[in-house]
Amino acid sequence: MVRLPSVILLATAASLAGIVALWVQWMIRDGVRRGRSRRTAIYRCESCGHVYEDVRNLPLSTCTRCGTLNEAVRR
Repeated sequence: MVRLPSVILLATAASLAGIVALWVQWMIRDGVRRGRSRRTAIYRCESCGHVYEDVRNLPLSTCTRCGTLNEAVRR
């Protein structure tokens, strides 16, 4: 015969495992979404040669060092 504390412990452990599994799945999916939205474009300034990143999706970005507008080297 199964004792009541064993049944309660088993039900609690199963519920906790389900909650942890859902949390892990949510964290993985959220990380994938954040990775897509935070892709940075890499720019190389034609005037001063400075290499920098910009998270905005713009065709031209201003150099953080000298202020020249530059096209993305890689998006």
